[in-house]
Amino acid sequence: MKIVDFYGNGHSAISFEIFPPRTSTGIAGLEERLPQLISLAPAFITVTYGALGTEQGRTLEIASRIKNEYAMETAHHLTCVGSSREELTRTIEEIRRHNIENIIALRGDPPRGDTLFVPPEDGYSHADQLVDHIRQIGGFGIGVAGYPEKHIEAPDLATDLQNLKRKVDNGADVIITQLYYDNSQFYRFVDYCRALDIDQPIIPGLMPILGIEQIKRITSMCGTTIPKLLLSQLEEAGNDINKVHEIGISHTANQALDLLSHGVPGIHFYVLNQYFHIAEIMERIKSAL
Repeated sequence: MKIVDFYGNGHSAISFEIFPPRTSTGIAGLEERLPQLISLAPAFITVTYGALGTEQGRTLEIASRIKNEYAMETAHHLTCVGSSREELTRTIEEIRRHNIENIIALRGDPPRGDTLFVPPEDGYSHADQLVDHIRQIGGFGIGVAGYPEKHIEAPDLATDLQNLKRKVDNGADVIITQLYYDNSQFYRFVDYCRALDIDQPIIPGLMPILGIEQIKRITSMCGTTIPKLLLSQLEEAGNDINKVHEIGISHTANQALDLLSHGVPGIHFYVLNQYFHIAEIMERIKSAL
């Protein structure tokens, strides 16, 4: 089933994103939590794609388990990083052989330690090119990223919106936004997209806050802002983990409830391979689903 088919039926589809762990401890943790996450009944789960190395193989392994062992729809992330066009074609065909019908197409971040994206030889520089490549092969639902506060490398939001327009014109079915913490940014972003005749479903991406240093690091990497009130609440909580968790859970649940009241087609949660936070959030929003 293509992920776009989960939207537009009068219900808001909830989906999760997980990542392939790098360590044996992380792998064991995900093995334990994956059935728990599936028990929360998301519409589908996406699996991120490591820049280079073993995480790429683990992406396919995890996505295949979700689809073929747990009978849940999944989407396999795919990036331009480190792969020629021929290599991308082989990867896409391997994804197909595992009965996976959806790909999240991204340019991808530079490999760890690099500051600039360098396109591989005979590869692609931008996600719209990858979208076109997947569409020409055919048979996949395609999701792409949108950036309510613009991509960190884009000179301005208008330029970034044109980049998004190219992705959807080349065949993207669904837009899933980068994490953000102020819903007004999402509503503004949707208005801008619609003004450019971007008609695809736009799905807000929310990341529960697990800790103040964690969220400061992630937002600095992707150019997302933390609202002043939220930041002050987290700083006042200090090292009280329970207070930080409650602040983070409450903020994300309230974001989700507001979005659902505005009739969004779905919400995509970046769950960071954790269960407790998203389970509590799902409990708090279930009456609105």
